[in-house]
Amino acid sequence: MKQSRPGKLAKGRAAGGAAGDLAALFTQAVNHDRAGRPAEAEKLCRLILRRLPDEVPVLHLLGLVLCKMGRLVDGAQMLGRVIGLAPGHTAALKSLGDAFHGLGRGTDSVAVYRHLATLQPDDADTWVRLGISLQETGQAADAADAFRRALTLAPGSHELMVNLGMALEAQGKADEALAAYAAAGRAVPDHAPAFLGIGNIFAQQGRGQDAIAAYSHALTLAPDWPEALTNLGLALQTADRLDEAVQLHRRAATLAPDYVNAHVNLGTALQLLGRGDEAVASYRRAVALEPAHAANLSNLGQALAEQGKVDEALAVHAQAAERAPADPVVRFNQALTHLLAGDDARGWPQYGWRWRGGVPNLKDRGLPMPEWQGEDLASRTLLVHAEQGLGDTLQFMRFLSRLPPAGRVVFEVQAPLAPLLRQGLDAPGIEVVTQGQPLPPADLHLPLMSLPHRLGVADEAGLAATGPYLGVAEADAARWRAALPADRLKVGVAWSGNPRHRADRLRSIPLTDLAKQLEPVLTARPDVAPYAVQTDRRPGDAAILDRMGVAAPELADFTDTAALVANLDLVITVDTAVAHLAGALGRPVWLLLPFAPDWRWRLGRDDTPWYAATRLFRQERQGDWTAPLARVATALTTVQRV
Repeated sequence: MKQSRPGKLAKGRAAGGAAGDLAALFTQAVNHDRAGRPAEAEKLCRLILRRLPDEVPVLHLLGLVLCKMGRLVDGAQMLGRVIGLAPGHTAALKSLGDAFHGLGRGTDSVAVYRHLATLQPDDADTWVRLGISLQETGQAADAADAFRRALTLAPGSHELMVNLGMALEAQGKADEALAAYAAAGRAVPDHAPAFLGIGNIFAQQGRGQDAIAAYSHALTLAPDWPEALTNLGLALQTADRLDEAVQLHRRAATLAPDYVNAHVNLGTALQLLGRGDEAVASYRRAVALEPAHAANLSNLGQALAEQGKVDEALAVHAQAAERAPADPVVRFNQALTHLLAGDDARGWPQYGWRWRGGVPNLKDRGLPMPEWQGEDLASRTLLVHAEQGLGDTLQFMRFLSRLPPAGRVVFEVQAPLAPLLRQGLDAPGIEVVTQGQPLPPADLHLPLMSLPHRLGVADEAGLAATGPYLGVAEADAARWRAALPADRLKVGVAWSGNPRHRADRLRSIPLTDLAKQLEPVLTARPDVAPYAVQTDRRPGDAAILDRMGVAAPELADFTDTAALVANLDLVITVDTAVAHLAGALGRPVWLLLPFAPDWRWRLGRDDTPWYAATRLFRQERQGDWTAPLARVATALTTVQRV
């Protein structure tokens, strides 16, 4: 076997003299390092290197102690000198790879570990280091291969199984990742990271209760693990257990004050609870920890906008967009704030980012025809497709009548709206088709809510409809007209929306709160005939409605609801599809809005360019419906039939 030539220090130990003195100094340096005195070790190494500048063991030790003191750049430089003098020095290569990893130089660490793996292909630790660096540089498939290689060398390693699971998870291979995590859990039942990984996969698969159970088990094994705490918090958020989620996120942030995700997740939970000022504070902390991270800035901007601090929000969004100009969530949040501020010229062009990833549940449908850019439609067919909620469809279909008249328009809508729009949409020549049914041939397509941009809407005048743009069949209207009292003020009431809506707890009003304010007025005004115009009734609602004297007719579908609403003198509603249905029919609407309203209702005004007959009643304090309901009650005491 070929032996390496001994260095001068090794020769000095045998020969004595000055070289022997240097060898003794090196031994002292090694001892200082082992005793945890790296600064003393550095001094002695540098003293030796003045006499022996290319002495590999001394350079190696100096590189190590510099890294231990956190001076990674200097340490990497010394270790690089070692590799230049001794290219096969595996210990130096490993330390150099670690230094590059610590410096965030992922590409360099991958290159070093790859080289090291060729020199010692049977060393599991090298493959682990390579896998970790590959994963952190976004090379998940290669990372999984590295971890598999490590597992062949260290079979049964539960930590390697978790690493493999993470790499598979990053590739979107959820079932394989789950198998790897489960294998780790079986191998070592008290290994908390295995159950954290299992919880992550369950959360991604929508198995909320299973995710909660897995995270909870991880926390029984590691009660103070911030990542497990905040991940359990996220799972509880999804289950609408927001108060518990806040406690967990806050505990994670307390245990790890520099853990950005804990502050971000806490901010999100607080927003959902309507605790906006606290949410802003959490997001500010995240921005302070990672000031260059665009998503943190975007979250802060969104929270500021919800607090009505629009100027500051726009400034923060601009910073986020400057850092990540192609990030769809960043740009979409910026668009919403422009629209909230009434800046249609900037808002509508950017609103298109929703289809590029700005809204998680909006995916490109892969339609074969190009998107309409505003060109002439002569002899062409344009498919306009509804894209979000029923209220969005009712609100934005106003723009269909402004399309160039020469072309043919096919309007694809949600099934509950299709019968109503086929008979009542005030846009001649438009063919209404139902989502999920075969589409007729078309030359171009456009998402419905892109119409303002393509039609050049640049101010609020471009949003207004000239009058009602939805009607009901006369037979349906007549049936309800005959059933309703002709001599009373007929008032529709809607107090809650879809309970699965992300912001439902903020926009819906407990019926008990509504009753407290309106029941005295209804009692004092027997000439008012109130009707519940929402089909979704929650437990306990029926008894309260009966006590208030609010009739709750059975409404078969949207067509039936529209026929009832068309015969009402007034609709009092929260921000649900009922508001847009009544607005499209041209009925007077009193709209109750939360402190942080949806972008379309803007800020600081009691009217809206969307519906001329709609009046806005806004919360003055977050979560407190007392003031707007009191104003509605006062207005209801004097309103008369027109």
